[in-house]
Amino acid sequence: MISHPAIVPGPTKGREDPMNDTDSADVNTADPDQETPSATANANAADSVASQVDCSEEGPSRKRLHIEVSLETVAKELEKNFRQLRETVQMPGFRKGKAPLPLLKKRFGEQVQDDVREDLIGRAVEEQFESAEWKPLGAPEFEKVEFSENEKFTFEAVFDIQPTFELPDYKGIEITDESVAVEESEVEREIEMICEQSASLEPLALGEHGEGDFAVVNLSLLIEEESIFEREEILVKIGEDKIDSMEVPELGQALIKASQDEVIEKTVQVPDDFPAADHREKEATVRLVLKDAKKKITPELDEAFLNKLGVESADDLRGKVRENLENRRKAQEESRQEDWIAEQVGNSVEMELPESMVSQRMESKVQRRAMELVQDGKSEDDARSEAEKDEEIANEVRQELTRIFVLDRLADEEKVFVTEDEVVHRLQAIATTYQQPLEQVLEQYRQGGMLPELRNGMRREKVKQVLRKKAKISGS
Repeated sequence: MISHPAIVPGPTKGREDPMNDTDSADVNTADPDQETPSATANANAADSVASQVDCSEEGPSRKRLHIEVSLETVAKELEKNFRQLRETVQMPGFRKGKAPLPLLKKRFGEQVQDDVREDLIGRAVEEQFESAEWKPLGAPEFEKVEFSENEKFTFEAVFDIQPTFELPDYKGIEITDESVAVEESEVEREIEMICEQSASLEPLALGEHGEGDFAVVNLSLLIEEESIFEREEILVKIGEDKIDSMEVPELGQALIKASQDEVIEKTVQVPDDFPAADHREKEATVRLVLKDAKKKITPELDEAFLNKLGVESADDLRGKVRENLENRRKAQEESRQEDWIAEQVGNSVEMELPESMVSQRMESKVQRRAMELVQDGKSEDDARSEAEKDEEIANEVRQELTRIFVLDRLADEEKVFVTEDEVVHRLQAIATTYQQPLEQVLEQYRQGGMLPELRNGMRREKVKQVLRKKAKISGS
């Protein structure tokens, strides 16, 4: 079974793969038991590549096309390709365009036949895809490909189609607003965080350092005197008995008492998230050499700092912080409502999902779950076995795929679109987050084929917003 790259559907054909969240899912609502009449009709068209097409059910939301191309069409295409080749190839002893066809066929016959076969496959299948009532997903797989210059050309294409289903009533869904008011203590904590983020580290003489200050140390982590990790001049908060996720007994007091270039050694357990898996959770020695100290200076809410923040007064700052917190909480609540409504709508729909898509998505989730179990200490075999038996994964996969198809169908129903400007705006936000130029992010998305995925994800976000606006929200 092979997959044909020449007819992998592009974004303008509406046949992208929802497995990657990139399907526009213009889902067909025709009777799933009614066979498409377009296959036979198209085969009888005068300009059709295929001379005979039979379409059959292959499984849930999956089709099989048996396609025949007449010997006359095969011969015509071969002859055309050889004549085109003669006009471009330079054969020894002949002027361009004058080489005998029998000589070209002898030398380039196999290559031309391959080209013609691939071209006829692509064109014949594309004809069926463009005229069919069902909508194919992804690239088809090909079986029983039998091509010869002396016989009719036959092959079979197997592919998934978008499931058929009836949309439920999605207007007026009842949901309760669970918004929580912003407390004054939250405003004060947020202001404290703003001050902390603007704090600076100033030099501090060793001997004057104490709890809450920062020690500058050279760090080594050793197992049986062999170093497995080294860093110079890292910052460690004085008074805490840990470095990142690694617990270090009595480290805080040891740093308070330490002097210039003093060596501190403590027995520790290597963290379970240590990069080298074979060292995780082993007993080790952490060695610190105190080099310097720093004191964190947190700015006061004085006029200079308030001007730097672009506010007129402390009350103005509190007002803006409260407004931001309220907007953030409102957005979170709206997002919760949208997810809940989308889940309710999706769960009310029954459809036959393409099993190949279910399997592919299952495998991805099983691998991810197995990796988590390995990190928790299980062997790879035990982790894989446990993940494969996890029924929640199977249910989650089917719910996710169903929701994708339903949201995309709703997008068509409500005529929801995403503009180029909206895509660029989202890419700009991504570029700002990762501190990269917009052009660089755009190129990454283009080269990675991620723009359709981004666009369709944004489209589904809009559909969720439509569902929320059409819902009956109480308690708001």
